[in-house]
Amino acid sequence: MHTLGTSHNSAPDTLSPSTDGFLSPLLTDLLTWQTAILILAITAALLFLILLLARLRRGAATWTSSEETRWAAWESAIRQALWLHGRVEEDMLLDIPLKERSEAMRRFVEERPNDDLVFRLDPPRIELAAPKRMKTFLRHWKAAWETVESEATFQTIAAILASQLCDMLGFTMLDARTYRHLHGYVVKAPALRLRVPPRFPIIFLRKREFSPDDINDVRNLMNILNMTSYFALLIDLNDRPSQLDKRKNLKYLVRGAIHDLIVLDGNDLRQLIIARDHERRLIKIILSQVDLTVVSPYVTSGPVPENMFFGRDNELKTITRKVKDCSFALIGGRKIGKTSILAKVYRLLSETPTYFPMYLDCQAVTDYDTFFEAVKSMWEVELPSQSPDGFRRLITRQASEWTGGTIIVLLDEVDALLSYDLLAQEKLFRVFRALSQEQYCRFVFCGERMLHARLHAPDSPLFNFCDSIHLSYLEEQAARRIILEPMQAMGISLADQDTLVHEIMDLSSCHPNIVQYICQRLIIQINRRGSRRITMADLEAVRTSSQFSEYFTEVTWGNASALEKLISLLLIDQGPVTLSDIEALLTQVGVHALQMDIEEAIRDLMLYSIIRKDGQHYVFANRGFPQIIKASQDMPSLLDSLVRQIAV
Repeated sequence: MHTLGTSHNSAPDTLSPSTDGFLSPLLTDLLTWQTAILILAITAALLFLILLLARLRRGAATWTSSEETRWAAWESAIRQALWLHGRVEEDMLLDIPLKERSEAMRRFVEERPNDDLVFRLDPPRIELAAPKRMKTFLRHWKAAWETVESEATFQTIAAILASQLCDMLGFTMLDARTYRHLHGYVVKAPALRLRVPPRFPIIFLRKREFSPDDINDVRNLMNILNMTSYFALLIDLNDRPSQLDKRKNLKYLVRGAIHDLIVLDGNDLRQLIIARDHERRLIKIILSQVDLTVVSPYVTSGPVPENMFFGRDNELKTITRKVKDCSFALIGGRKIGKTSILAKVYRLLSETPTYFPMYLDCQAVTDYDTFFEAVKSMWEVELPSQSPDGFRRLITRQASEWTGGTIIVLLDEVDALLSYDLLAQEKLFRVFRALSQEQYCRFVFCGERMLHARLHAPDSPLFNFCDSIHLSYLEEQAARRIILEPMQAMGISLADQDTLVHEIMDLSSCHPNIVQYICQRLIIQINRRGSRRITMADLEAVRTSSQFSEYFTEVTWGNASALEKLISLLLIDQGPVTLSDIEALLTQVGVHALQMDIEEAIRDLMLYSIIRKDGQHYVFANRGFPQIIKASQDMPSLLDSLVRQIAV
């Protein structure tokens, strides 16, 4: 008997064996096909991405040989479109196969990272990051070419183009003058890392072809503009000057001129406009047309310009922060940078409203008359009398008339003036001290041996008057910047840069002037062979040259006395020595000097940074001195000569 609800016809809890056996293969096949389709889709997507990335990243190295052969022509076509329209679009490149135009434009941009160009993919095109400047230039450049027969119209257009150049390069226009077919604009340029004058003319030539007479006219215009230098930028209206006969090509004609005339044609100006760094591009153009030695910024005589001043941060901060409250004396050896730092202090103080700096170069001053004449001439003032008291009255009058801050008197190279003043009981420097103590003004003096001696003489008005700053060698970081930054600006590379820089610093001991001298000689060296790369062989040629050893000796030893030279020679083969050791060395060569004279000689050798004191011992401060002197001098003869001089 069957109970209701438990019949064999009721639905089972699971599939029956017969049903399960039928569906399992279907599910398995379905899952297999879905997996296969998914894998194929993923594979296709990956292949597409790989091909796309390869397409995007494909550079010159992956182009086919036929494409590489045609690339020069394609590159020229893209450049011509850019020069003509200020942009590049596919329909402008009819000489390039349609399917290759996008990739060619991409490559053109990628190969010019220093140009401010942008490649757009949809639609493919090249644009300038700042298109308005190029558009404005092209419009006026075309108008200038078309109006060469009309002086008035051309002059208007040239003025607009000159203004655009000034805005782009950071120049300030100072003056304008027309002479015959020339339109000149005197500009003040920012400090470029080249030996380029701060003021020079940009000259537009209202002609399409040229002759030697045009170069003579340029010289005449520069004289009219009162240019003291021979540097100028000449604007040539031609876009393809290479197609002209050499006798009518301006770039060819200026090669024979004694002036440093830089020609900018249409292509050069376009290169300037599209550059990311306009100043660097201008420097590159200048360097392509002149001798490296002509524009090298390294300075070996006189103060360095602002763009070549490196280091001395601590000294500058000390003076500019404290000069309101005390006077200073800068002391150091020859060409160590005293005048340069004084000029820098003058510029910094001139920019500060609370200071009234008055600078005077005393290098040619030998007595009171020449000093007071220089004061009247350089400061454009009238002295009550040409005497120390007259100077005092001048400063007190200036202080009463200018109440906006502190008068700072900066006197450079005061040793000769101080020597003369010493014969007159130092009346002038006593006036200087009184003016400072009475707070009418402050002083910053620069000098060498005499200033150094009087600062330490108890009977001198300079004793305890000034804070003394001894200028010695540069820190390595500053010396490294002197070496590398101007070189980089000139496009000069150094093989094994770190080693070369270290060797230059070691050879010069980071003496600022000797570093610059070595760099200048290296530029002369590579310029002879037409290279832009300095090697260790170049440095070795400079190191072993007689010119270098003579210059090094002159700078290092120039003002040293016979006793000072003798002591420095006797120390060459010694380690650290004491004062007693130096006395013994002098005795061995037959020199019996007073201890006070030896001590003074040692102080001056430290002043010139030839030696330094290390505890109770003295060692060479100039690392290169022993080797250079030994290699360049006849040591026995020189020692004998110095001993005889001291004996006399």
